Amino acid sequence: MFSQKTTRQKIDSVLATLEGKNYEAQKDAYYFLNKIITKDPENSEENFQYALSKDSTDLGRMVMYSRYGQRLSQVGNTDDALQIKLLGLALAEKLKDEKIIMEYHASVASTYLYQNKADKALYHLNEAELIAEKPEYWDYLWNVYYHKGVMQGMLGDVEGSTNYYRKMWEVTKNAPNTPTKRFVLYILVEHFSQLDAPSDLAFFTETLAELYEEAHSNTPAGHMPIESIFNKLKSPENIPRLIKAIAVSDSLNSMNSLTYNTITLANIYSAMGKPKLAIPYINRAVEKLETINKPQIKMELLSKSADILEEAKDYKQAYEYKIKETTLRDSLNSDRMQRNIAELEVKFDTEKKERKILEQNLIIEKDKRQKNQIILGLVALGVLLVFTYFFFRKRLKDQKTIASQKEAIQQQEIKELQQENKLLALNSMIEGQEAERLRIAKDLHDSLGGLLSTVKAHFTTIQKEIEQLEQLNITEKTNNLIDEACIEVRRISHNMMPQALSISGLEGAVEDIAESLRDEGYKTTLEFNNLPKKMDTTKEVMIYRLIQEVISNMRKHAEAENILIQMLGHKNELSIILEDDGKGFQYEEAIAKGGLGLKSINSRVQFLDGTIHWDSQPNQGTTLTINIPIS
Repeated sequence: MFSQKTTRQKIDSVLATLEGKNYEAQKDAYYFLNKIITKDPENSEENFQYALSKDSTDLGRMVMYSRYGQRLSQVGNTDDALQIKLLGLALAEKLKDEKIIMEYHASVASTYLYQNKADKALYHLNEAELIAEKPEYWDYLWNVYYHKGVMQGMLGDVEGSTNYYRKMWEVTKNAPNTPTKRFVLYILVEHFSQLDAPSDLAFFTETLAELYEEAHSNTPAGHMPIESIFNKLKSPENIPRLIKAIAVSDSLNSMNSLTYNTITLANIYSAMGKPKLAIPYINRAVEKLETINKPQIKMELLSKSADILEEAKDYKQAYEYKIKETTLRDSLNSDRMQRNIAELEVKFDTEKKERKILEQNLIIEKDKRQKNQIILGLVALGVLLVFTYFFFRKRLKDQKTIASQKEAIQQQEIKELQQENKLLALNSMIEGQEAERLRIAKDLHDSLGGLLSTVKAHFTTIQKEIEQLEQLNITEKTNNLIDEACIEVRRISHNMMPQALSISGLEGAVEDIAESLRDEGYKTTLEFNNLPKKMDTTKEVMIYRLIQEVISNMRKHAEAENILIQMLGHKNELSIILEDDGKGFQYEEAIAKGGLGLKSINSRVQFLDGTIHWDSQPNQGTTLTINIPIS
């Protein structure tokens, strides 16, 4: 549950960053979203559905359907996978995204092949091939040829399958040594191992082994993936094919191919109980390998040869091969085969000195029992010491952990207490500021506002009685000044004590800000969605002051024509997006110069335990994204 919750938080975070990005940047973000979802495979289907419920754009669905369909195929739900992929293909065609159209055709074809619907798969593979043949998509063409080869194999057309696999190699043979190239070679080796094509098998086996050794130089030859292919050939009916492959590999000096085919043939003869039949082949392979520096496959061949010779009771030559193998291993800092060498030495000496060995065996057996008793005693003592050591070590570690936890809890309690005191102080300060604003606003409205109204009334009376004032044109100017003073008093009073905030809440107060902007000539767009019905009064005032300060900065500096205000509520968070099309600025430079307005805005957001993101460039406007937690 925790993993799923974390994944969904990441999904929300990625989706929140999409606005304002171009097509390619958004597509990259959706691909990143796919990676996030597939890192939690147990919940991936539910998380895909969650992401799709949060994002209904054609681009988002096009990208997410691709990985969602693959996931459904992996769990065997091919019918739903096919429907999802076809929906994604339709969206890709609608958006005219050629690369994704190509990928969807190949993916749909793969699903049809899994369902044994070759005719439908062929249509989509042909469509993918038409696009992949373009130079910019050349690196994807191998995938189309691979699926066509698989399809021809399903239809029983071996020649057609072989032709497409050869085409697959032609478009990848000049590529760097990548997992894709090695996968292509693996498919080719597996394919030609089933056919009577020794030259092809030798060539592709050699090439794959060389590339794998280059990429994984320390991997033993017997642990390479190519080994799994030759393990499938361990049946007597493959003997003629393997003998041909050995002859071709020998003539071409394809040492890796020679080794794998020889070892496979030797294993078959060994399983048949006829190890002597393998001796000429292993001796020839060992002789060829003496001329090259390939220690890994040489050790693999020498090891198998020694086993075969030992089965054939040719202990002398088996011993020689074991010595050579051990020498190679020693050169690579390994001594793992010393015990087998000792056993072969005993068998070799037995043929010449049976009586002496029998006498020695009694002594050796006695010594061995004594050694075993000593070893068992030492092991028991060692186990006891180790157990005691780890017991006291764990006990000490537990004590340290408990002490650390107690200290951490105390530190956390101190931090929480300090934070509570800080919040109380800040709340008190804010409440004091708001109370002072309220008092000043009331004084302005009740005292100065009333006084100005009285002055105007008296002035009007005087104006009627003294006609000369009109002749001097002073009355009109004075009236205008008094009107402006009254308006300014009302404006200041309103800003310091917005009636809408106390009457209509935050939404009404922000609507008043937007209306004021429109009165000033700004084209203002205001959007609300799912705002909480009730918030803490202090937080509501702080949010209003925050928006008010940002808008004030836009008025002073942006030189904008259009202003956007968005307030979006979702679960326990309020998102505020403020955007203008003004002259923009370099945020880092502005904050470095000590811009008080920016620092004040950032401080307000920090006080609200929120986050803020500034997106601004010269001549490209400014966008603020603010996220504030709400209870």
